[in-house]
Amino acid sequence: MESRFSHQFNTNYIPSDEEIECIRKDLVSRAEELARIDERIRELSAQRDQIAAYISSHTALISHPRRLPPDIVGEIFVACLPTDRNAVMSVQEAPLLLGRICSRWRTIALSTPRLWASNHGYWPSTIGCSSPQPVPFLSFQPPADDLWNPSHNPSPDRKALVKCLTDSSARWRHAEFIDVFSPNAAGELADIIPSALESFRFKGSLWMLSQLKVFQASSPRVLNLWVYSQPSESVEQTLVAMPLVWSRLTHLTLGEGKGSHTVFSLSSLIGLLGRCAQLIFFRFSPNITGDVAESNSQSLRFLETFTVIGYSHFWTPHALTQLVSHVSMPQLRQFHVPTQPCRGPDSFFLVTLGTRSPLLQELTIYLESLTSQSLPQALQSLSSLTMLAVYHWDIRPNGWGDFEVLDPGFERCHPPQLLALLTPNNETVVCPALQDLTIFTWNSASDVLQKSILHDFIEGRMEFTPSFRRLRIVFGAENVNQTETLADPDIQSYLSRGVLVCEYPLPWPSPLPSTSPWAGILPENYDDEVN
Repeated sequence: MESRFSHQFNTNYIPSDEEIECIRKDLVSRAEELARIDERIRELSAQRDQIAAYISSHTALISHPRRLPPDIVGEIFVACLPTDRNAVMSVQEAPLLLGRICSRWRTIALSTPRLWASNHGYWPSTIGCSSPQPVPFLSFQPPADDLWNPSHNPSPDRKALVKCLTDSSARWRHAEFIDVFSPNAAGELADIIPSALESFRFKGSLWMLSQLKVFQASSPRVLNLWVYSQPSESVEQTLVAMPLVWSRLTHLTLGEGKGSHTVFSLSSLIGLLGRCAQLIFFRFSPNITGDVAESNSQSLRFLETFTVIGYSHFWTPHALTQLVSHVSMPQLRQFHVPTQPCRGPDSFFLVTLGTRSPLLQELTIYLESLTSQSLPQALQSLSSLTMLAVYHWDIRPNGWGDFEVLDPGFERCHPPQLLALLTPNNETVVCPALQDLTIFTWNSASDVLQKSILHDFIEGRMEFTPSFRRLRIVFGAENVNQTETLADPDIQSYLSRGVLVCEYPLPWPSPLPSTSPWAGILPENYDDEVN
């Protein structure tokens, strides 16, 4: 917009009195025009908002979500539920979150039974509770002071809740009784007999387990037992006496709580495995004793995972030799076992395992359970191995971890020997399918492995076995400030060529979160961490 004063803008020019009067008259008319334009803008904005609201309302009427049948919406809602735990009663996640979107979704959510079939809620301290947490389709976390106080008398609220759960036990598919310590729980839970139970998890006293009748009307396929036993109690006898159809089991975990004295004879363990003809997954932690008769051989045609939880000096290479010699596991894919240091020829059990289980892909073992003499033959037998994890605790004479002296002529393995054998050359490639190698060591990485050894291993693997993808060195937390074996430029160079090499301290289990709607929800590997 032109003005006869335009050339004076942004200057130090001072208008005369006549010019000032002229400017004032001009601004009056311009202000009136601006007011008319502002009013027009307000009118147009109001019209725009009306049209936008009209379009939005009609678009919502023809939206795809509105046209979805309620049963499809219900299926989508069910897919929003967590798959590794019960759904938490919190508005931050499904199912409660789904009911806060609109009234139609809330109606569908409330009328979809599967959304409410696995719910978890924190039991406030205003409701006294000393019972365990049954987790059939509901789970509850009592306050810590109630959970560990067996002298508490059951409150009327708690009794009413347990009765409600018991009355609906015929619909249970999955049940968990965790930390069952209170004597009051025996009477409350003993009469629960779910007829359609598919999986059962128990953590508590062996005596309490013997009082339960959950197996009288059902035979679950998944059984997870963590028992606290006394020296006078026999876990073997209790398990044998359980009215359970062992041949139906596909997943079995037998663990012991801290301070327990659970002992299994190797012969009984092999006999028990023989009763589980359909077993796919097996985890075990009690101590093993004794030998096994030559005639006691079993076949586990479908077993894919065999895991020993925690470190036990009762699990000797000799015991493992007998185990893999008397139990056929042709489909075995994962074998994770801690053992005490070897004492000689017994360390050749791994050769037998590789021969009898040719499909083995993942192996976790203490390096000290092998000897330098057995290591080459053991690795050569593992042609299908893709993941190898070894623990090395630097067992020294007269020092921490010192057990028994090796037989003459045998020496224990160390990480440099392992890497040397796994380093490909023009003539041989041991474990040609290897993709992932992890070395856990209590010492710092630089004390165990030299840079030249690591470099030769990585370069050889990248040249001869292109499928190799990761090398991890996990050292003790107290050695965090130790000098790392490889420098960042080396690691970045390997990464650019498709191989991840990392060194970091051994992590410690983190504490569970404080009281919240998620209180009582345990991670999947919590049993491994605390036991």
